[in-house]
Amino acid sequence: MNICIFGKYPPIQGGVSMRTYWVAHGLAKLGHNVHVITNAKEATLPYRMFMREEDWPRCDRQYGAGSVTVHWTESYGRRQWHIPDGTPFLTKLASLGLELTRKQTVDLIFSYYVEPYCIAGHLVAQASGIPHVVRTAGSDAGRLWRLPQFGALYDHIFKSADAVLCSPSVIPKMIEIGVETARVTSNPEKHVNLLELFTPDGPILDVELLREQVLAEESDEFRSSLFGKFDPSLSYFGIYGKLGKAKGTYSLLAALKRMADQGLPVGLLVMAHERPAAHDAFRDYVKDNGLEGRVYQLPFLPHWRVPEFIRRCVAVGCLEQDFPIKFHDPVVAREVLTCGGCLVGSNEVIQKLPDARKLIDGHNCIIVNDVNNIEDLERRMTSVIQYPDRVQQIRQRARQYGVEIETGNTFPRRLESILHNVVENTRLSPKTIRHDPAESLELV
Repeated sequence: MNICIFGKYPPIQGGVSMRTYWVAHGLAKLGHNVHVITNAKEATLPYRMFMREEDWPRCDRQYGAGSVTVHWTESYGRRQWHIPDGTPFLTKLASLGLELTRKQTVDLIFSYYVEPYCIAGHLVAQASGIPHVVRTAGSDAGRLWRLPQFGALYDHIFKSADAVLCSPSVIPKMIEIGVETARVTSNPEKHVNLLELFTPDGPILDVELLREQVLAEESDEFRSSLFGKFDPSLSYFGIYGKLGKAKGTYSLLAALKRMADQGLPVGLLVMAHERPAAHDAFRDYVKDNGLEGRVYQLPFLPHWRVPEFIRRCVAVGCLEQDFPIKFHDPVVAREVLTCGGCLVGSNEVIQKLPDARKLIDGHNCIIVNDVNNIEDLERRMTSVIQYPDRVQQIRQRARQYGVEIETGNTFPRRLESILHNVVENTRLSPKTIRHDPAESLELV
């Protein structure tokens, strides 16, 4: 098939971008020609990854008969200015899609994340008559769809699509607004297959070299993403993804300060950002508590370099608690475990992982029942430093768990089957429709 994908893509950071990347390349490996239409090159900090020269060739790729070709929107500077000011991403994305469909045959449009990608995909599908498959994520279905001036258009796009892929918990609402039952199904695969990339053995992130590479860039854009001081003599815990209270960030910093006050040689590597509305709350907290010499913040790296970060850390925290969007997949925790890292995870995160009963505190991970209990969190983090032999055993068992949960993962075979169904029949077949609420949760 010739497939056109609208979506987030590297160098945009985040779970949806990661999954879109692996979907495109997974389908290409199965022999399909995939065209990705994205505004990723126009992303700015804090949502942009730091891509080295050798990272860019991984965006486009040839796989025998299959291929991935990326079509990037570009900035026209002041020429694209209009009132009120803003970047017309929807216009650019839809225009690129229309150009593609006019130049060559496209069998199907697959758009992932409503704003603005599914909207652009809808416009192109309506103009060209090409089948359209829509996939939602956590924050578009869980937050944006609820906004009064978003709902009507989102409803129309969902009802117009030939198929809608979403979290099982979202399916009842889809049916309630009028999406035919035969056109909606839960997400295609439980997970992207992590086994090939996330392994215990491999390169370890050279933090000092990364700093030199960032500072050597002609543009100073990424220099602001560096913060704090790196001390190679310290044992570093790590966090990556998003920062904030619901992510357990400030509890982790409070525990780190208690450890530092006791003279323990520990630090925190941070490959994460907070939302712009936070106004540097994370950095202000670090400064106010005298932790600049213990915390080092890095720019986001491409997903294929995340294992290097995990291997550099003595343990990696995933401490979500009372997280507002319930139906999302804590992929960070799964990556850490599959990579053979020592996961310090909140009980809330652990319970969302596959076969959670197999995750045992002190056996293959460290479980924190209440992230806001700073004394307990400090004690558990201190144990990582005090008992390295025990932690090494935890790492080995974590990898075993990661291998076990990947058993039978045929990603992206089920998605391929869904797309074939839609191309051939303009709807899903019974064998690809799943409404099982026990299936995997959604990425944010």
